[in-house]
Amino acid sequence: MRLPKTLASVLALALLGAALPLAAQEPTAEVILAKVDANMSFKTIRYAARMEIVIGGESRTKAMEAVAEGADKAYIEFTNPEDRGTRYLKLGKDLWMYFPKEADTVKISGHLLKEGMMGSDLSYEDALESKDFSKTYTATLKGRETVEGRDCWVVELAAKLATAPYDRRRLWIDGERWITLKEEMYARSGKLLKTSRVLELRKIGGRWFPVRTELVSALRKNTKTLFYMDKVEFDPALEPRQFTMAALTR
Repeated sequence: MRLPKTLASVLALALLGAALPLAAQEPTAEVILAKVDANMSFKTIRYAARMEIVIGGESRTKAMEAVAEGADKAYIEFTNPEDRGTRYLKLGKDLWMYFPKEADTVKISGHLLKEGMMGSDLSYEDALESKDFSKTYTATLKGRETVEGRDCWVVELAAKLATAPYDRRRLWIDGERWITLKEEMYARSGKLLKTSRVLELRKIGGRWFPVRTELVSALRKNTKTLFYMDKVEFDPALEPRQFTMAALTR
């Protein structure tokens, strides 16, 4: 049976599209990162969280309440008994810590930025870093792999600024929910420094958001840090005075 010319042309185009290599149908690494950034971005946020620090067979939990405005302003106050009243204030690239017992304020800078916050695997440098990777890294799409049963884009980031905390990063990005499910962070020597994994996601305000994450340092043996986001509120109204030195030392 001879097909009509129009129908035959449509079928030919469909078959040609199916035969195109996957690379021709893939989004660019920049587009993928932009989608992740759009999913994770917020004007303001308020949350209550816990940080479980596991060292050897022992663990200790730090509880906190925090607010943030974009990527440049954040205020964190610890509420667990042994750290109650310890506070952090982030303003752009600057970070201060307030010690309630000594009524003392310290600016975290220099080599201290490499230290773990409250003894965790999260460094102060990590906490200060903007998550807009396009400013600091060049992105390359490396293909697709499965992580925890999810189809992920694999994106590799190479530092284009000497101030980048890591020379190279490798991200596994869920292409349906636009969340980085796994990340590896490397030094200039090629040595693996840290690995992070999202253990639980929750849909909040129409978006998927990580509420349980694991961070493991490759430089410290038998340690890991677990983050639990217990309460999350996007775009609450915040007072500008919450991001001031007066609020930090009150």
